[in-house]
Amino acid sequence: MADNNNYRVAELPLTPHPELKKCGHLIGSWRNEGGAPGTSTYKWGLGGHFLIQQFETETPRGRRLSGVEYITWDQDTQSLRSHLMADDGSNFTYTHQVDNDGTVWSWFGADNFFKGKINEDGKTITGRWQWPGGGFDATSTRVSD
Repeated sequence: MADNNNYRVAELPLTPHPELKKCGHLIGSWRNEGGAPGTSTYKWGLGGHFLIQQFETETPRGRRLSGVEYITWDQDTQSLRSHLMADDGSNFTYTHQVDNDGTVWSWFGADNFFKGKINEDGKTITGRWQWPGGGFDATSTRVSD
């Protein structure tokens, strides 16, 4: 993900990219259960060009974290990309994908990923985080819109 798009200033879109709009099902507050329990709240920001997640979680190793993630369309990679920053100094770049069948993907690095499925009413996402030598099942349940 490019750190900036300064060179594209003359061609920046006036409306959010359609792929970003596919993430609209996340708007609201969620309770996360599984290997990293906690809460996440998603909202649109900056003209709808960014989806912003604020979260609090406990890592599988028992460490409490809070942070923020900014998701947007990245023209250079032609994908949904994000920067996630947490109070432990984490600064991760993720790639995201939402398939038409409700399958959701999130990657950071080649072998670290989440694959989940949004249920029909959009109120639950179930899936698994996977990485070399480990992983955990995860369920997110919407608690408010």
